[in-house]
Amino acid sequence: MKKLIICCAMIGGLALFSCEEEGEKIIIEEKDPVAPEISAPAAGFADVVTIDNMEDVLTFTWSEAQFDFPSEVSYKVQIDLATGDFSLPATLGTTSETTFSITYGDLNSIILSTLEGAVNEPVELQARVVASAASKEDLVSATVSITFTTYQEEELPQEYVKLWIAGDFQGWNIDAAATIASVNDDGIYEGYIFVPAGGTNEFKLYAQPAWEPQSYGTLNDGVIFEANYAGDNFIAPSDGYYFFSVDLNNLTYLLIKTDWGMIGAATPGGWDMDTELAFDAETEVWSVTADMIADGSFKFRANKEWILDFGIDGDGNLAYANHPWLDYVEQQQLTVPEDGNYTITLDLHDAGNYTYSIQKN
Repeated sequence: MKKLIICCAMIGGLALFSCEEEGEKIIIEEKDPVAPEISAPAAGFADVVTIDNMEDVLTFTWSEAQFDFPSEVSYKVQIDLATGDFSLPATLGTTSETTFSITYGDLNSIILSTLEGAVNEPVELQARVVASAASKEDLVSATVSITFTTYQEEELPQEYVKLWIAGDFQGWNIDAAATIASVNDDGIYEGYIFVPAGGTNEFKLYAQPAWEPQSYGTLNDGVIFEANYAGDNFIAPSDGYYFFSVDLNNLTYLLIKTDWGMIGAATPGGWDMDTELAFDAETEVWSVTADMIADGSFKFRANKEWILDFGIDGDGNLAYANHPWLDYVEQQQLTVPEDGNYTITLDLHDAGNYTYSIQKN
C-alpha cells in the first residue's frame, strides 16, 4: 500500500496542516482499488416478461467499490447483449447506493428498443456495475449473465371488406375460402391465390362466406357478372401464384400469374438483374437467401417487370409503387442494416396485410 504523510501543528485548539518538521505527522494509507461485485441477480437468472408482470421488479445488488483514496462514488447499472462488448451498452440507471431496481416493463422496453433484442423470444444478456469517482479511473464489476424473454403484443391483422373465393384449388370448401380485400372500401378488391397443379383451375367469387345468396362468375374475358348458379367459373390458365383483383364498380377483373424477385443496388444482381425468390407451397411464402449490400436499396417486383412492385410506406409496411389499376406511387425502398448474408421473405397470402422480413444469417 502507498502512504501519504500529512504534517499537523495544533494552534489554539485548531488543526492547521503544515509540513514543518516540528508538526505532528498523520499517515493516511492509500488502499488498492477494489471493483464492485454483483451479488444479485445471481448468474444464470432467467425470467419471462408477460402482460401481467410488467410491474414486477428486478433488483441489482453489489458490494461497495473501494478507490485508492476516500471519494464520493456513483454507480451505473448497465446491460448489453451476451454477444456485445459494452461499446454501446444500455444504462438502466445511476445511483449512489449499492442497490438499484427496475420494473420488468422498463427493462423489457430497453431490451427491445435500445439493444434491439428479439421480440417474444429469450434474449441472453450480460449485466455489470460501473463505479465512478472524481478524477479516478472507473472500477467495473465482473459481468453476470441473465436471460429475459421479451414481450410485445402481436398486432392483429387489419380487417377489411372482403370477397370470398372457393374453387377446385381448395376443394370447393366455402368454409375455408380464400379472400381478396378492399383496403380502401372502394369496390376494388385484390389478393393473391395459389392454384396448384393437377386440378381444373376453376373457382368462383362470393359476396359472403357461404354459397348463397350472391356469387360472381365470368366467361374468362375480363368481365364479371352475378352468377348465382353452378358454372361460368373463373379459370386460371395454368397452375401458379396469381394476383387477382376485382372492380365491382365496373364489373371487371385482373388475373395475373406472378413469380417474385427483388431488384436493386443492395441485391446480387443490382438494378440490372432480378434475384428470384422461391415459393413454398406449404406456407405460401416467397423467400431467398442472398449476400446483400448495405450501401444500396431494393424493391420486390413480379415477373421481372414494373407492373406489380412493392416498396415500403412511412410506417415500414409493404406498399405498391406500380399497380396495374392504380396510379404510380414513389415509395421508399428497402435496405439492409449492414453487408452480409440474409434470408429475405415476402408473404402475400393475407389479403391487404402483406408482410416481409429481413433476417441476417
